[in-house]
Amino acid sequence: MDGLQLDLSGVINKAIDDKMAGFDVEGQIKDMLAGVAEKASKILTVKLEGEKGEGRKFPLVHKQFETLLKISAVKGLNVLLTGGAGLAKSTAVEQLAEAYKLKFASISFSNQTTKTDLLGFVDANGIYRKSGFVDAFEDGKIFLADEMDACSANVLVLLNSAISNGFIETPDNKIINAHDNFRFVGTANTNLRGAKDGFTARNKLDSATIDRFVVIEWQLDEELEQKITNNDGWLAIVRKCRETANNNLEGVAITPRSSYDGAKLLKVGIPIDSVINMVIIKAMGEDESKTLLKGITSNMKSVAIKGGGVKAKETKKVEAFKW
Repeated sequence: MDGLQLDLSGVINKAIDDKMAGFDVEGQIKDMLAGVAEKASKILTVKLEGEKGEGRKFPLVHKQFETLLKISAVKGLNVLLTGGAGLAKSTAVEQLAEAYKLKFASISFSNQTTKTDLLGFVDANGIYRKSGFVDAFEDGKIFLADEMDACSANVLVLLNSAISNGFIETPDNKIINAHDNFRFVGTANTNLRGAKDGFTARNKLDSATIDRFVVIEWQLDEELEQKITNNDGWLAIVRKCRETANNNLEGVAITPRSSYDGAKLLKVGIPIDSVINMVIIKAMGEDESKTLLKGITSNMKSVAIKGGGVKAKETKKVEAFKW
């Protein structure tokens, strides 16, 4: 492939085909897509320039996915997706690789991530052990740098040099140039200016780092959240709590993961009050939880239980794990 050339046929209305059955996405929502994808009426079709056939079809994509596709098609532009947890940022990057028919690699950054994690190392026998980043850089993969705002400044300096200059000097003193198809996408839960909204272990990225990226503020896609959750009663509870938290509780964020995880738990028969404690209340204090649940009625709970497909007093049998 001589560089990425993108042809978007846009969003079309037609039945989803069987090819989507094996589509791989982020763990939090992967097993829910199969159950709702067949109900999707909108499908984004992506086709590389000059490619034969119908292209690849994507139901249930995030509302900003097409923007990500267009930007990432431009060689030399590095993308950083910012936004809270559970917004399917990582999923979108996996879908990006699928759209371009490229392999996918990733790293999850933390304060303990080292230069060796990024560039690899020379072992005791003098053999260079290539890292996932260098492999993606050289072979032309989509590379996801997850949780970039948790990365140390020393590692980011090396990263900045590589993605800006288009070459890497490896620990065995060789120069590797970036493949034409190499694409780098980072994600961050904050606005890059340090700890925010409950993400306390986050670093402030310096201007030199931010300057190297096209930054997309990844938004909550409520339509996507509704389709994946597939339980409007439960979603009403999550959204009511989210509204209350946004208006009254500083530092409390009710993310789409509460929607997805709660729907899963209700589907296997976990009692509604337990589900609320597990995926919404979690480790909140008594005052916070009372404030959050003030507007949640018994009728709302009943509708959520019904939406999960389990009667209020019914307990589903869960098959034991087979080792």
